[in-house]
Amino acid sequence: MRSIKIKLTDKQREKAEAFTDARTQTALYQKRGGFKREDILVGALGELGAYKYFKKRGFTNISKPDFEIYSGRKKSYDADLTAGKRHFHVKAQSQESIKRYGHSWLMQRKDPVLQKVQYNQYMIPCAVDLERNEVELFGCISFKSIMERGLIGECKHPAFRTYKVAIYFDNLLTLSHNQRWRAFNLFSDKKKEDRNERRENKDSLLQQQRLHNEGGVYDL
Repeated sequence: MRSIKIKLTDKQREKAEAFTDARTQTALYQKRGGFKREDILVGALGELGAYKYFKKRGFTNISKPDFEIYSGRKKSYDADLTAGKRHFHVKAQSQESIKRYGHSWLMQRKDPVLQKVQYNQYMIPCAVDLERNEVELFGCISFKSIMERGLIGECKHPAFRTYKVAIYFDNLLTLSHNQRWRAFNLFSDKKKEDRNERRENKDSLLQQQRLHNEGGVYDL
């Protein structure tokens, strides 16, 4: 399966570490027993890796990762990154977790994107190597494809099954290359459409100018 590795800078690592420290000091996360600091750090680095790749691909309107600290009441299922009407949910896994459970990504059972098929909602599965300060992206997959293909499974760890479900790497392998990188393909198509539209507009203006110079009839 194709993957893309993104090397993060020391500055990006420091930003993620600072966010992690701040988040673990909140009452909400101190109350949650067993919630690991590493999980927060891995999630933050995953978002930074995805954001960096989006920028590299030319997504000028991609939002930056939101590293604000919110109270429990303000927590939501909002996407991690957005670009226009497209919403991207970054799901990151640590190397330690991969060794224990294999490549897999957990989601809340009641997450709205899993309740019904929604357009313009995408999952970005990735692996984070804390030692190398590196993020490996495995695609940008429409939740529509995930839902329609029935790629959501049960968690291997019994303690997680009440509230969470899992999306496994092996299941994602059943998708085509285009389905796994669909958002980037759509963006490339959109850029091509924009170029064609600008070219058509330019040709139209040139034709109108020519008709005007020749005394012809033209539409404004």
